[in-house]
Amino acid sequence: MRIKKGERTQIIEKMKMEELKEFLAQKKIRPSFYRLKIYHFLIKERTHPTADEIFIHFKKEIPSISRATIYNTLNLFLSKKIVQQINIEKTEARYDASLSWHGHFKCLGCGKIYDFQIKEIKIQGLEDFDIQEKYLFLEGKCPYCLKRKIFLKGGKNGA
Repeated sequence: MRIKKGERTQIIEKMKMEELKEFLAQKKIRPSFYRLKIYHFLIKERTHPTADEIFIHFKKEIPSISRATIYNTLNLFLSKKIVQQINIEKTEARYDASLSWHGHFKCLGCGKIYDFQIKEIKIQGLEDFDIQEKYLFLEGKCPYCLKRKIFLKGGKNGA
């Protein structure tokens, strides 16, 4: 199965496990049970989890899974460019299976991370530069937290 770059995310999200096996094999990744489960989780859960959050999610379902398995699998996925690492907080790496150009918004109230599409960005002053990576990260308050006046940063609720 050949996947065009622009259709990739939409197609991958609809894949069944057999298609995931084929996709991983195309990327020269042996489709082990753990790798399939972790990749499927990253596709279905759009929460941009940390490695520890992935571990906690699977520990109940798969008691034999280790943190090392999670970290090794994520590093493999990064090296094969089927996931991206996003660094929303300086101290934690999060993982995203969507490789399309999009931004991330972190709510300072509830801490949730939202994806958003980017239609156009105009950058001036870098015409002679070779841009290799691009990220857009915004912080603020989501509609839910605005309505309820919930704030994590800056101290008091309602401030």
